[in-house]
Amino acid sequence: MRAERRGAENPQVASLTSAGVLWPQIEELAEFTAEPGAAGVTREVFTAPYMAACQWLAGLMEQAGLAVRSDSFGNLFGRLEGEDPAAAVVMSGSHIDTVPDGGRFDGTLGVLGAIEAVRQLRAGDWRPRRSVEVVAFAGEEPRFGKGCIGSRAMTGTLARDALETLRDRSGTTLAEAMRACGLDPDELAAAQIDPKRVHAFVELHIEQGVVLETRGLPIGLVTHIAAQHAMRVVMRGEPGHAGATPMGLRRDALAAAAEVVLAVERLAQQAPSGTAVGTVGAIGARPGAINVVAGEAELLVDIRDRELGARTETLEALLGEIEAIAARREVGYEIETISSDEPLTASPLVLGAAREACDRLAVEYTEMISGAVHDSIILGRQVPIGMIFVPSRAGVSHSPLEYSEPEDLERGALVLAETLRGLAA
Repeated sequence: MRAERRGAENPQVASLTSAGVLWPQIEELAEFTAEPGAAGVTREVFTAPYMAACQWLAGLMEQAGLAVRSDSFGNLFGRLEGEDPAAAVVMSGSHIDTVPDGGRFDGTLGVLGAIEAVRQLRAGDWRPRRSVEVVAFAGEEPRFGKGCIGSRAMTGTLARDALETLRDRSGTTLAEAMRACGLDPDELAAAQIDPKRVHAFVELHIEQGVVLETRGLPIGLVTHIAAQHAMRVVMRGEPGHAGATPMGLRRDALAAAAEVVLAVERLAQQAPSGTAVGTVGAIGARPGAINVVAGEAELLVDIRDRELGARTETLEALLGEIEAIAARREVGYEIETISSDEPLTASPLVLGAAREACDRLAVEYTEMISGAVHDSIILGRQVPIGMIFVPSRAGVSHSPLEYSEPEDLERGALVLAETLRGLAA
C-alpha cells in the first residue's frame, strides 16, 4: 500500500537530513573490525573488535544523555528516564555485530539511528511520559549457527544447555565465547525481561531489498516479517580412493549433498505462496582431500516464507527429497533443526504510530513485508513491535557493497524520532 503525499517534504526533514550526523558515526564504527583495511566489516559477537565497539557505543549513549547498562548476556542498553518511571517502556534498537566481510549499515543504522532519534528529541527539551530505552542486541548474526541470540535471551527462549552446544566455525562454544568476554553463562536467566514492562519496540533498518529503491520511496513500514527455518543436514556415505573406487560403486556423500542443494533451490521456486526462498549458505566435506571420495558432507539450509503453511509444505517436500536422494545413492543422513521461527505480523500500535509520524513529517511511505529476519521477530512474540525501512542500493546486503544514501539514513532516524514521540507520550 502506498500513501500518497502532496507538496514538498516538511522543511524540518530537509534540514535534518542534510545535517549528516549518522554518516561519520557509521564510518567510525566500521573501524572496529577483525580485518582493518579490508573492504568489508568483520565484527562478530563476543570477539575483541565487537567488545571494543560496544565500549565505544556506550560512550556515544552517554554523550546523548542516556544511562548505560548491560545485561547478563551482553545486550547493551541506554535509557532516557520518563516522567512516569512505573510506566511500561518504549524500546528501539538493533545490533552492531556483522557477518564475516559484511556491510557497515545492517543493524548499525538501527542502533545509531535510535541514539540519534533520542538526541534529536532531547534537543527540543522533550520529556517523555514513558522511559525510552535504546538497545544493541548481542548476536543477531548467526556466528554460532543460531541468529538473534541476544533477543532470544531477553525473551527467555534461549536455553542454558544451548550455550554449550552452539558452536562457531572454529568449534568455540557460545558459553566459551561468553566467558572470554567476562559473561557468566549460568546467569543467562537474568537477561530475561518482563514483557509487561515493554509498551512497544520499534526497529529502524536498511531494507536489504529493492522495493523502496524501485518505487522511488524514502520509507517502508513493515507489516509482516517472514520467518526462517534453519537446519543442518549431514549426508553420510563411504570415503574411498578417488582413483581406485569405480564410479558405480561409490557412496559419495558430497554428490548426494549436491542434489540436496539443487532440491532446495527448485522447491523454493515452486512454493505455493510465491514468496518462499531457500538457501544453502555453507557446505563442508570430509575428509576434504582432492583424491578422496567424500565420506561425509554437511549443509546449512535456510528456508523462509511469510506464510507458515507454505513454508511447512516446502520443508516437508525437501525432507522427502533428502530421503529419496539418500536411498537412491545408498547414503545415510541426519537432520538437525537449528531454529524454527513463525512469521510475524507487526503491531497495529507501532504501525499506527509510524504512519502518524510520516504524516506529521509529510514523508511518503509504503507498507511492505520483510524477507529478512530481525530481532523484532523474536521480541514480537511477547511485545508489540514494528519496523521502519530505508532504501538499500540494489538491495545488496551482508556484503562490502551494502550502501544507503546519507540523507536516507537521516530521514529514517527522524521518522523513528517522531514514532518514539508518539509511543512514549
